[in-house]
Amino acid sequence: MNKTKVYQPQYFKKFVCTGTKCVSNCCRHNWQIRIDKNTYNKYVKLGDAGAVILDKIKMVSEEPFIALITKDADGNCHFLDDNGLCSIQLTQGYDYLSRTCRIHPRSISYINGEFETFLELSCEEAVRVVLFEQEYMDFEEAILEPDGSGNVIPNRMLETEKYTSARNGVEIFHKLRSACVAIMQARQYKLRVRMMMLCLFIQQVSEQLAAGSDTNIPLFVKVFIDALSTNVYDSVAEELPDGIDLDFGLTVEILRDMGAKNDKRFNKYLKQAFDRFSFLASGDITPSAIAEYKALYISYFADKEYIFENFIVNHILMEGFPFNYNKQADIMSNYADLLAKYNLVEFLVTGVCASKKKFNKQSIIDCVSAFSRCYDHSLKGYLMVE
Repeated sequence: MNKTKVYQPQYFKKFVCTGTKCVSNCCRHNWQIRIDKNTYNKYVKLGDAGAVILDKIKMVSEEPFIALITKDADGNCHFLDDNGLCSIQLTQGYDYLSRTCRIHPRSISYINGEFETFLELSCEEAVRVVLFEQEYMDFEEAILEPDGSGNVIPNRMLETEKYTSARNGVEIFHKLRSACVAIMQARQYKLRVRMMMLCLFIQQVSEQLAAGSDTNIPLFVKVFIDALSTNVYDSVAEELPDGIDLDFGLTVEILRDMGAKNDKRFNKYLKQAFDRFSFLASGDITPSAIAEYKALYISYFADKEYIFENFIVNHILMEGFPFNYNKQADIMSNYADLLAKYNLVEFLVTGVCASKKKFNKQSIIDCVSAFSRCYDHSLKGYLMVE
């Protein structure tokens, strides 16, 4: 089989599934577990053993996936045994797992002829690997093994022409995304100052795209990023030392909407945050309440902002930011969505730590994983910006 070159963050090779040690097994929680055509045909050829598997599968028409595994009364995969292990893998081997089960929580992207792989944060071990690395997140080259059909099938595809008509659209995308990462990794500034700088950057790029000045973007990017190594942005940081504000009203509104989905694990952490910040959750968003929140955030994360930095950078890389895979051709809206998502996670994690009155790594891992399961894998989705 042919092997494919792939670009991946350096954290990727550190991930190993924890199996039965995982608190919230990925075969649970009413997730859709899709079966690709190649795997389905393998089950057909198994005879009686395959018939047992096929009895718990329903056909759909969502190429390249053609079937779904049905769930038990608790919303769990029918093939999850009492020990939290996959009975298909135990009886037939790893090669008989569907593509979905083989790659999760890995995500494969295809951007104008190149493959990239990332980890989704719905997995606890992925959160541990991605968020708690203090070194700057960066790409490295690796080899991606094809699936059982001999092909590499991406989860998502990005076509840069949806955003820019320039002949060097691929170059523009890579320069923009790299610049966004560089801004978020400028650790001489507080994280919310970096988010404000990113907003200014995206706004100016958006204006150039709207004006049809795409060819000027590479030079603009160079000038903007070169200025990071000087004191050019220090005056901005001094004028607005707290950077871009957390919108407590919108954040609480979205979290309540997510809580209404009745995900027990997510709601456990939502309750901890709301109980600790009851004055905010009740809508009593006074200057003193905001000051108390900020003081608590600083007490836990002043020297650990790399956690949220990694959360944001992973999103930028995986989602093709400032473009995205949903073909939404407004990069300012993409920025607004990123900011809102960051606000949600920061509020939740700060609330969880404050409720325990200490920085608790495992609680942060569990909280972010529960958030991602409820947010990123929601069939409903959340419109964050009108």
